[in-house]
Amino acid sequence: MLFSAWVKEDCGTPCFKTSYDSSLIRLQFPGSDSTDVLLYPSGNIIEGWQKIEGVFTVPEDATSANLILSNNSSKEIYFDDIRMQPFNANMKSYVYDPHTLKLSAELDENNYATFYEYDEEGQLVRVKKETSQGIKTINETRSAQQKAITDIQ
Repeated sequence: MLFSAWVKEDCGTPCFKTSYDSSLIRLQFPGSDSTDVLLYPSGNIIEGWQKIEGVFTVPEDATSANLILSNNSSKEIYFDDIRMQPFNANMKSYVYDPHTLKLSAELDENNYATFYEYDEEGQLVRVKKETSQGIKTINETRSAQQKAITDIQ
């Protein structure tokens, strides 16, 4: 199985950490003889978020599982985009704005987001892609409609 999630720790502004150290995800299989699966943040911190990812095998005798999101500090920690899927599977997730019902983000098979931004008229104006190097703008458009001509000379 493949597990993936994003974590954000409150480390002040600006945050000078290169890796978060207060968050941990633990997968337990009660009644099984296996040890717990421990997953830690790794990779770059992107816009305040760091990815937690790991591959594990579900024990054959497992009949249930516990997912424990751990905070080893007194500061706030946020977990987001939690996924668990078969290792060879592909998964896409979609996020819609609750007010406009427009697509605001799409999470790809690697759990990286593509963000969609709209103007006041509801037209798509910008597409941004989250990568391991940060968020990059990949498409930006502007359009305008001519106002009605009322004066002809």
